[in-house]
Amino acid sequence: MKQKIECSFEKKMNAYIVGELSEMEYEKVRKHISSCHLCQNEIRTLQQVDDFLIQYTEEEVPAGFNEKILNYVSKSRTNPFMRKVISFSIAASIVVSFMAGVLLSSGLYAETNDSDITIGEDSLYSYFEGDYDV
Repeated sequence: MKQKIECSFEKKMNAYIVGELSEMEYEKVRKHISSCHLCQNEIRTLQQVDDFLIQYTEEEVPAGFNEKILNYVSKSRTNPFMRKVISFSIAASIVVSFMAGVLLSSGLYAETNDSDITIGEDSLYSYFEGDYDV
């Protein structure tokens, strides 16, 4: 694996280009650049980036734009939650309907001579009550 060769001056290159260094530091870095190929490459790269960014201008954001974005984000946050709540509600109603159907059907189709509706011994209800031997 190749190790990246670094120069201690490399971190000062951006400040050098922008002019944020003191006169003494600026001269020190300028002299260093004349003999360091790493820093020369870094300067070229930073200047290319600066030249590229100069092409773009700042534009004013229309009034109310931030509020529109915040409203959209706040609405989109609640939608996934509401979808989960609705999905859970539908699943719960399906399970409850299924269980009610099982209980009613086992009571209606139990073998009995009485006219009263009773729940059969081998129904799902009996299994949960503990009367059913497995």
